[in-house]
Amino acid sequence: MTDSTTSLAPPHPIAVDDEAAAAFPGVEVLATIAEVTADGLDEAADALWLAQHGAWHEQSRGAIRNHPRVAAYRQLSKLIGQDPDRQPPSIQALIDRGLRAKPAGAWPRINPVVDAVNAVAVTDLAALGVFDADRVTGAVRLAVSRGGEDFLALGADDSVALEPGRLILADEARVLSLFAHRDGVHQSVTAATRRVILLGCVVPGIDAESVSAALTRAARLITG
Repeated sequence: MTDSTTSLAPPHPIAVDDEAAAAFPGVEVLATIAEVTADGLDEAADALWLAQHGAWHEQSRGAIRNHPRVAAYRQLSKLIGQDPDRQPPSIQALIDRGLRAKPAGAWPRINPVVDAVNAVAVTDLAALGVFDADRVTGAVRLAVSRGGEDFLALGADDSVALEPGRLILADEARVLSLFAHRDGVHQSVTAATRRVILLGCVVPGIDAESVSAALTRAARLITG
């Protein structure tokens, strides 16, 4: 087990291209890297989910949508051209699908690392993501698509050419995600992943300090 209190680097903002900063003011991404060294991630994630179950399982959809932190991410969905009722932001989706009107234990299970990150996201109400760090080429940046970039989404059969103007996360080799909407398959976390990039979304109404705290909590959980 590592000493996560001393070995973890503090989350830092990733680069934001000028066009993205102008088109999506107040949106930024914090990131940190963590080694996957913890044992018992399944149990740790379940404990966090269970702690949130009592708070959310009897809530109405409207109460969830109107929570200030959920509402802030819903505004981001509108800003990037998504209908948050049809394609809710990740925090709302996790609560709706895993907690609201669900019995304890019905929360989504993908793999231990992703499940742990999702559990922290619900606990802190911060939109978090996780990439396999060893499958990312160079630095990750927040950018706007120029048009024509190839993108293969997680769960999709075929890649698509992106239209211009989409808010994306990209590294030096490819588009990694349609930001706050859908991740690509290339950098997805698997059972073989040993090092991850954790990402947190800051938007108007969600301060950087709280997102940084959520990232640190997730990193400590993953490193043990």
